Amino acid sequence: MWNRFDVRLDFLTRICGGVPADPDMVDAWLRARAPKVRPPQSKSIDEIAEEVYATLPEQDPDDQRTLNCFQRVDGHLVVGFRTIRGHIKDCSSILSSLYVGKIEKEKSFAVKVKNAVYYPPEIYWLPLIRTESGEKISAPDGTYDKAVHIMTPQGPRSALKTIEYVEEASLLFPLLVLTNTQGKLVVGETDLKTLFDYGGVHGFGPERGDGQGKYIATVTPVQS
Repeated sequence: MWNRFDVRLDFLTRICGGVPADPDMVDAWLRARAPKVRPPQSKSIDEIAEEVYATLPEQDPDDQRTLNCFQRVDGHLVVGFRTIRGHIKDCSSILSSLYVGKIEKEKSFAVKVKNAVYYPPEIYWLPLIRTESGEKISAPDGTYDKAVHIMTPQGPRSALKTIEYVEEASLLFPLLVLTNTQGKLVVGETDLKTLFDYGGVHGFGPERGDGQGKYIATVTPVQS
């Protein structure tokens, strides 16, 4: 039923943290990002919030910065696999409407990817690793400040947010792709490579609009 592919993303620009380090901001951040309709069997906002609280770094109580950080698990910087799936779905939707097109009476490319490309259920966190050494990364390489503009009841306001980043990083992860009853992949190897070729230019992560999160992908089928 499933064929496995191993995927490696080697980042060419910084990959940035996007989780608010202030626990008081987590609930509002999650609600702003929540889909209008909750997917079946998905975690509730409260459950995800508890998960986020448990993976935030310790902060200096005197530090008043608005910090966007990476989550930490077992002392290492990690990315939740659901963010990879979100990236895949986002890229497939754009490719489906602008590049691949739709054959009459067939499912669209976006629908095929959404329903046929998954990550193994036993894997939840993906550690960031150094591209050259393969070592897990335990701390960000640094932070930078970015001006943000928001509209309030009192009018437009500007503020600074501080963003953790890592350079020369990679992510490694498996994907499971559904096959039909004839053993044919619903989403083929070439389609997967096209998906990540686009994603590498589109960018991964919260600061992709500023050119961060660009990568080169390697997609390798795993012989069963």
